[in-house]
Amino acid sequence: MNWLATLNESQLKAVIHPSGPLFVVAGAGTGKTRTLTARIAYLIMEGVNPKRILAVTFTNKAAREMKQRVIDMTGPHAMDVWLYTFHAFGLQILRRHIQELPYGYKPSFTVIDEEDGRKIVSDVVKSLGFDIKMFSVKALKGLISLFKCERMEEFERSDEEKIYKGYQQYLRENQLVDFDDLLIYTHELLDSYPHIKAKYQTAFDHVLVDEFQDTDLIQYKILKILGDLHKNVFVVGDPDQSIYGFRGANYNNSRYFIRDFKAEEVILDKNYRSTNYILQAANKLIANNLNRPSQKNLESDLGLGNPITYHTAQSDYQETFYVINEINKLIQQGYNYDDIAILYRNNALSRLFEDAMIKEGIPYIIYGGISFYERKEIKDALAYIRLINDHNQDFYFKRIVNVPKRSIGLKSIQVLEEKAQTLGISMFDAIDYVDLRSQAKSSLLEFKKMIIETKEAFDGMEDLYQIMPVLMQKTGYMAMLKTEDTEIAEDRIDNLKELQSVFTRGDIYYEGTFYEKLNQQLDQIALYSDLDQDVTEENHVKLATYHQVKGLEFRAVFMVVLEEGIFPSDRALMSTYELEEERRVAYVGITRAQEKLYMTHSERRMVYGQIRLGYPSRFIKESRLSTPQKQPDVVYDQTSHILKTGDHVEHQVFGRGVVVSVDGEIAKIAFAMPHGIKQILESHPSIKKVKK
Repeated sequence: MNWLATLNESQLKAVIHPSGPLFVVAGAGTGKTRTLTARIAYLIMEGVNPKRILAVTFTNKAAREMKQRVIDMTGPHAMDVWLYTFHAFGLQILRRHIQELPYGYKPSFTVIDEEDGRKIVSDVVKSLGFDIKMFSVKALKGLISLFKCERMEEFERSDEEKIYKGYQQYLRENQLVDFDDLLIYTHELLDSYPHIKAKYQTAFDHVLVDEFQDTDLIQYKILKILGDLHKNVFVVGDPDQSIYGFRGANYNNSRYFIRDFKAEEVILDKNYRSTNYILQAANKLIANNLNRPSQKNLESDLGLGNPITYHTAQSDYQETFYVINEINKLIQQGYNYDDIAILYRNNALSRLFEDAMIKEGIPYIIYGGISFYERKEIKDALAYIRLINDHNQDFYFKRIVNVPKRSIGLKSIQVLEEKAQTLGISMFDAIDYVDLRSQAKSSLLEFKKMIIETKEAFDGMEDLYQIMPVLMQKTGYMAMLKTEDTEIAEDRIDNLKELQSVFTRGDIYYEGTFYEKLNQQLDQIALYSDLDQDVTEENHVKLATYHQVKGLEFRAVFMVVLEEGIFPSDRALMSTYELEEERRVAYVGITRAQEKLYMTHSERRMVYGQIRLGYPSRFIKESRLSTPQKQPDVVYDQTSHILKTGDHVEHQVFGRGVVVSVDGEIAKIAFAMPHGIKQILESHPSIKKVKK
């Protein structure tokens, strides 16, 4: 077990913990994942059967990486460890037992994602005769989720309750479950069915939990049941990084665990990521939170490092110029763009920084954009596959019956749905019996024939990689995109090509018959979330919110727009609980930085079209160290401009020009005749800096 020698004293103490409950309080950058995987490996080396170890985490990517680490440590028999996300674990239980619940489910149910859920809510609102314009479908779906997860006791309005009941009825009638159901039904089975509870309480000798600070109330109840007999529950987390309250993460779970299990604690506070000026600032900031289940002070062996840089700009765009200039300096010092992140409290704050990046020609990405599996073309392709796989999937039938366009209008689909309900059969089977105008009926029959022919093609397949070429050819979907001849269409075609890669990899990952592999692949896709996106390998500055980069690290971090009312937000100032969560968000931001940390704000900012005065965030003062700073408190740095004398620019109307001077916010630019010299705001979006 040479890998044990790589652990520090606290990590080793946790890994070789004899038995019983243990709470490993793992600070940022302290080797949390290494400790957890080493614990699993140690249990296996001590003779625990891998099949009797359950480990749960929050993303598919983390689960895959953890399992691979354990295999590398102990050998291929570690494949038998139950290592899943919470939702994937729930799916395993439900595939085996959901038919025992009194809701009419079969083991072949389908998991829907958030967008599918919203579409169903929208359909239910219309079917109840309500005016869809009177509701926010997104907000309704959120309320339903809150109610289902026991975070809301009752609906305020009877309309909302009717929509909820209609939504649940639709899911159950169509053999669909949403992400909330994966946990709620799992808890119901474990809590209310003694034989199932006994089966899983005795199935595992050890239960381990990653990112424990992100668990919600339902997840904690599941863990409490699973660990109730043997008490061998090993949780790793950092309450100071609990920042997902809006998603249901229950900050008090740490206290509940220590209380309910009478757990011992091991604190990991040796940081392997950041220099000590950065860690001291993080420690000083988080000490202002009074509600902390466990105290710790992060330290590292990486020296004091660079003092934190604080910058006050006169205006919001001056702040962006300052950040751009500092990025250019970092690049000159040998940093890569990939080493740098600009972090802000919400996505709406990215625009000015994007404009400045474009102007300066700095490559960047908005990290945490739309998930691959949420893109329309991907959802359409998967809807086809699900319908071909199971003709009874009315929800997916409705999504793609007229994509590409087949002259099948909404009225025809409505008539078909009513016919199917009358006959008690699927919409697909009802096509033969519905009375419609000849063109719509003919189009539906053609659609049905195409689905049956594609199903016959699937029946003859052995490998998943064969799916996409047949699907795209028979459905006409690829031909539809090619006729659009736009850049967006090209992107969508590339996305569908990437879906081909997903299925090709599925042939390597899964075993069994063609349909067994296909169902495993579809289950896996259903469990993907925005947290599973990989950061691009290309060299770009990352622009992101703090939540999107939790778990990542960068050599240089800019925490921008640190102003009262924005971060912390106006709403958080009304509640001590919310203010402490905001402070934890700032703590996460500080601890992303390895070498350099910049904290910036401006004195004037345009918000919703109005100029407002900006006061520095309390988090600046609370994290400030009594050490020499690289910048004084207020810096009216008139060199903080993107444009300077001699720069060449391109204007959308005036063409190429040369900057003659920059005075305050105004750039004087000489363009070719007849335009001549113009005075333009240097932040104006019509100007772009170009090479000479």
